[in-house]
Amino acid sequence: MEAKVPRRDTPLYRYRFGAVEFDEARQTLSVDGELVELEQRPLQLLAELLRHPDEVVTREELLDSVWAGRPTVDNVLANAVTKLRKALGEVEGARIITLPRIGYRLIGPVERSTVGRQLKTQLALAPGAPVPGRDGFRLEALLGSSSGAEVWRAHHPKSGESRIYKFSRDGERLAALKREATLARLLREALGARDDLIRLLDWNFESPPFFLECEDGGSDLAAWAAQGHLAALDVEARIALFLAIAEAVAAAHSVGVLHKDLKPANVLIARHPSATGEPGWQPKLGDFGSGRLLEPERLEALGITRLGFTVADAATDASGTPLYLAPELIAGRSPTVQSDVYALGLILYQLLVGDLKRPMATGWEQDIADPLARTDIAAATAGQPQQRLETVAALIQRLRDRDRRRETADRLHDAETRAALAERRLERSHGRRPWMLAAAAVLVLGLAVSLWQARRASLARDEAHRQAALAEASNRFLTDDLLGAAGAGGATTAWYQRNPPLREVIDRAAERLGSRFEGAPLVEAGLRRTLGRAYRALGNYDLAEPQLARALTLFDAALGPLSDEAVLTGYERALSLSFLSRFDEARDQLARSDAAAGARLLAVGDVALRAQLAHGTWHYQKIEPEAALARYRNAQRLNQLLYPDDAATAAHIDGSIAGCLLRLQRPREAELIAREMLSGERYSEANVGGAVLASARLNLANALRAQNRVGEAIPYAQAAVGSFEQLEGPDAQRTINALSSLGRLQSMAGDSSAALTVQREVLARSLRRWGAKNQYTLVERMNLGFLEAEQGQRDAALIDLRAAEAGLVETSGAQSALVQAARFGLADLAGDLGRYSEALQALAGIDAKALQATTSDPGRAELLTALKARIVHQRDHSPASRQALDQAITAMNKAGVAASDIEPFQAVLVGQ
Repeated sequence: MEAKVPRRDTPLYRYRFGAVEFDEARQTLSVDGELVELEQRPLQLLAELLRHPDEVVTREELLDSVWAGRPTVDNVLANAVTKLRKALGEVEGARIITLPRIGYRLIGPVERSTVGRQLKTQLALAPGAPVPGRDGFRLEALLGSSSGAEVWRAHHPKSGESRIYKFSRDGERLAALKREATLARLLREALGARDDLIRLLDWNFESPPFFLECEDGGSDLAAWAAQGHLAALDVEARIALFLAIAEAVAAAHSVGVLHKDLKPANVLIARHPSATGEPGWQPKLGDFGSGRLLEPERLEALGITRLGFTVADAATDASGTPLYLAPELIAGRSPTVQSDVYALGLILYQLLVGDLKRPMATGWEQDIADPLARTDIAAATAGQPQQRLETVAALIQRLRDRDRRRETADRLHDAETRAALAERRLERSHGRRPWMLAAAAVLVLGLAVSLWQARRASLARDEAHRQAALAEASNRFLTDDLLGAAGAGGATTAWYQRNPPLREVIDRAAERLGSRFEGAPLVEAGLRRTLGRAYRALGNYDLAEPQLARALTLFDAALGPLSDEAVLTGYERALSLSFLSRFDEARDQLARSDAAAGARLLAVGDVALRAQLAHGTWHYQKIEPEAALARYRNAQRLNQLLYPDDAATAAHIDGSIAGCLLRLQRPREAELIAREMLSGERYSEANVGGAVLASARLNLANALRAQNRVGEAIPYAQAAVGSFEQLEGPDAQRTINALSSLGRLQSMAGDSSAALTVQREVLARSLRRWGAKNQYTLVERMNLGFLEAEQGQRDAALIDLRAAEAGLVETSGAQSALVQAARFGLADLAGDLGRYSEALQALAGIDAKALQATTSDPGRAELLTALKARIVHQRDHSPASRQALDQAITAMNKAGVAASDIEPFQAVLVGQ
């Protein structure tokens, strides 16, 4: 039987069988007239079975159609069928017949009626096919594709017209299409029809595939140049071509629109008659999908709906193509007019050298013969925005004034020459006849004027040289220190063959950062903040914190402690301090940042978002999950408003929420979050990175463990360990955490020997990573003590638990949840060793709620009560103590405590 792939234009039906009704269009299921809540996968499974009543649908077909070929865990199909049968009820659920090792069949009869049609959301486009929704146009060629989007050229067979269509496969890219449509309307309404801007003709935002319909502006600038057209132009013609591009950008800026992704691929060019009727070229600027609106009120004034703009672009946004990003964007600052100026300066350089792929590497000035052009490029690409040309119009004016500037430069050069000659003649005139003194005075006066003019020219050249040096330093840092360290750019062959890890690349770049940007504190600050973020992403918080601290000092000095840059960097430093267990320093930094943020904490903005994340992390690391969860929920709401398309930040927040839910004994909710993150629908590896997905697998393993589904959990934990070891190294924090979770699972599965081996490796790695006095190391020593006690190695367990308890008192405070967990382990061990008074004394000050916060395993309060009952019974052997212990065991079973945790208590009863 062939796989059942629905046609691109698929009818949607309402199905009825027995007491069940399923509406495929609305995705609603009702049984006996009552709506039934059911997860998406079982609903899709039902739809597939209903399309083929009384037919066997194989397991492979169901996995392909419902899970779209994505990797799945064992029994995922069987679990979905079980949920579906339960939702349908006993009678109707029995209609789904299982054919072992083959598939499933739904017994009819089934009635169906059409309720509509819907285009398939996955693009299935091919040359020659009609444009969806525009049947008169036929697809001609795929011009480009990226995640969730494709760009096609189409033509009309009868009229011969050509169009460009930008398709979105689903809703993920819809916001960018709406944003581009909004900006195109604004540009048209405010500027009128312009030949240098791509015209937007129509759009479809109602049903997938969503698209924009645009005029065909020709080949992009890079492809046009590759055809030899650029090489055929002389310098003046190339500058004229650049001016036409820059005029379009300046026009957009004049109505408050930043492009933010200026590059040759976004400039289209086609033949166009010139004003004299001679053949010429017309560049057209397009693709404002990444654009930013500087003056949102213009939309209201023109009556344009703010599609694609959920917030008035209040946040930092460094999207764009890396080669054309200004240094301040790489450093994390907000885009401005001057960041577009930077990109244009680089395009001007590329046009003049005739290579639209060439970066501005060290020594770029040698490629530009014209000194005026060198000065203009340097002024447009200065490393610091305040030293860069302020507007595109200023760059245009400089280029249009080249003849006048050249004449002025020539006059100044002549004046310098005459002044030097006059000075030499004056020296030779000493001792000549007195009547020459008057002429000499006139010469001296002329010399003074000439030298003053020459000095002005010299200062201008010095400033241009300084700006060029800063631009060179920025590019050398990127190409030599970062890209070169990774094996590109100026790296030696030996370095390239080493294929160094990312951590080593960043270390090498960090060593040179200070010397590169001496005298440019803002650029240095931004890049140090970026390096701090990179170290943090790798789990190297000890290296991240000094970079962030230095960046904060530089921002404070250059911009003031109340600036956004200083406040945001302060929150990032607090986050790193929290991960380092330096909680007092982190608290003080949070307080300083909060005070500086002021009213911004109550606004919808990046400061408020980063504040919530930093406070949430501080609470989470202190094992205060309720407070952390509240902060993370706030951050989630802000992120949805500010960055609805930012999958990476959303994934981080979702993972943090899942961690809080685990510690609050809500494993089912945590499981759903983790499974959603691993579904691949939004959080693909391309969008969020492998480490985020590895964290989701670890969260899923811990959620399954908390539900006593150990066999399901172990493969996820093993996969997380393997991913983290590959991505971040064996001694990275997340690798160690994942390995620790794997050891716990092995213990719960009954393989205590393997668990003990793993936990000793965890402690060894922790000691290498953090040293003996760090909270992480102490927690892992405590975990090792627990496992040693389980294995009967009581002397070793007592040493490790005492060391962990003493160290945690010092690092976390005597009342911290971690200290109480350590005391619980000591009490357990002391009771087994017959030290009953010591054991009961250790238990007396333990708070059940705080103890629960240390783990995702359920029933810690019941376990605490049971331990007290066990110790008393071991001491008294009375009927009352036996009854109390028996009741405690019953309570643990009801609370879902793992069987491996209950077994030692049962053994006490059986043994007596």
